[in-house]
Amino acid sequence: GNYEEGYDDGSGMIDPNTGMPIAAGADGNKDLDARIEEMIYKDESLDWVCSTCGYHTRIKTNLRFHVESQHLVTSGFQCNQCGKMLQNRKALRNHYSRHHK
Repeated sequence: GNYEEGYDDGSGMIDPNTGMPIAAGADGNKDLDARIEEMIYKDESLDWVCSTCGYHTRIKTNLRFHVESQHLVTSGFQCNQCGKMLQNRKALRNHYSRHHK
């Protein structure tokens, strides 16, 4: 099934640099994704690097998850099947596939 049907990304998110809320819903995901992109770069050895702490990896998805879970504060993501709040989008996807597929 499509996991996107199983959760609501309508939670408010706070940008730790500005203290301002990141918009909710699908646009909130775009805002969150854009903020993550601002916080990463590719170095000369072709590793993806976190500009906040220097964590690096060859896999961009791993770095995006690192930034979302370690450096951005969200109010969580709610499963629209059972209402459980999860800390980040990866946890929500895992929850949905384990409990609601």
